[in-house]
This record gives sequence, structure tokens and C-alpha cells, in this order.
Amino acid sequence: MSPHNRGVLLLGVGGLGCAAALALREAGVLRLGLVDDDQVALSNLHRQILFRTADLGRDKVTQAGLRLRAQQPSCQVEPIRRRLETATDIAEVAADYAVVIDGSDNFTTRFAANDAAVRHRFPLVHGAATGTRGQLCTIAPGGQPCLRCLFGGPPTQNTATCRSEGVFGPLVGEVGWLMAMEAVKWLLCTGQPLLGRLLTIDVMAARRRIVPWTANPHCTVCP
Repeated sequence: MSPHNRGVLLLGVGGLGCAAALALREAGVLRLGLVDDDQVALSNLHRQILFRTADLGRDKVTQAGLRLRAQQPSCQVEPIRRRLETATDIAEVAADYAVVIDGSDNFTTRFAANDAAVRHRFPLVHGAATGTRGQLCTIAPGGQPCLRCLFGGPPTQNTATCRSEGVFGPLVGEVGWLMAMEAVKWLLCTGQPLLGRLLTIDVMAARRRIVPWTANPHCTVCP
């Protein structure tokens, strides 16, 4: 089975995941795994564009699958109602897919996804959005460099998060679509993925910046 047919696994069906899933479907990726254990909430509708008020209280993965297939019946959506927080669990599920997109909303899952990608050698697209600023990059199978090379590990509890700072709806749309583009580039073996390059976005300043980084010889997970 070709990488394109193996499809993409999305960790999180929040704002980033919704935007990325729609973009992947429109790009012709017809196999999507959706991982989330949460339900649709009213406070999230401004940025989670797959959902409507009629979906409130229902499982995100179920409703997202229905919406994705409504306009593209051939889209194969595999809902996975779980919260994956360990590298082992993520690697187990990721084994069936060609690329993993991490749009999760917590640092535990983000770094667990990074560790799984490095140790189990699958490509990972990382993205995050808080307030009016976002970032994304791609981690190659085996890392070098990986997120731990750049950040070391999860930040302190005082670090701003989406929950504490909120997030501007259009920002997650932009980051989510760019994450989908990173996955498509990998699937088609074309373009220049953001390997060893962190793209940062400030929508209020209309500014994008590429921050390069290299492998850390003291990284705890890179070989």
C-alpha cells in the first residue's frame, strides 16, 4: 500500500485537527484516523469548524466523521475515541498510518508524540496555537532534530496555554491548513517540509518567521 493510501492520523479534533482534516480531505487524502476522547462544547465552536450547535455534547470523533463523509462519501474516517498520552500508545495506533499530525492541546501528548515518532520512526507534523500566535514543524522519522532538541521538554505550569489565554479562531485555521500541507508534502515526496525549521506565525502583526534548529547531541530521545 502506498503512503498516500495509508492515510493520516490526527491526534486531536480541536481547532487544528478540524482544519487539518478538512484540508486533507479536499487534497484527496481519503483515509483519516481521528483521535479524541472529548465531546463538542459550545465554547469551542468558534474555532472547531467541523461542528455545529446540533452536535453539542456528542463525541467529536463521531460527529467529525459524519461531517467529513457528508461531502465526500468515499472518505474513510476511522474514529478512535481515546486519549493518547504515552509514546507507546501513540506508536501503536500510528503504525497503521503514513503520517501523524499532532494538534493536541496539552504538552504531555505533544512530547509523547515526538518521542514516539523518533523511536518508532514515523513522520510527525507538530502544530500549536495560543492567543494570536502559532507554530508548526515536521519531525522526520528518527528525529535529529526533534522537539526535545529544540525545547528540551514540556514547559513549566506557568506557560500560557490555549485554555488560559484563549485562541483566535482564524489562527487555528491557518496553522491547521499548513499542517495538512506538511503532511501532503510528505505523502507525495515533494516540496520542502519544515524539517529542522520551526515556522512561527503572529497573525496580529501579519508576520511569519522561520527559526532553524539543529540536533542536540544531548537530546534524551534522538539516536
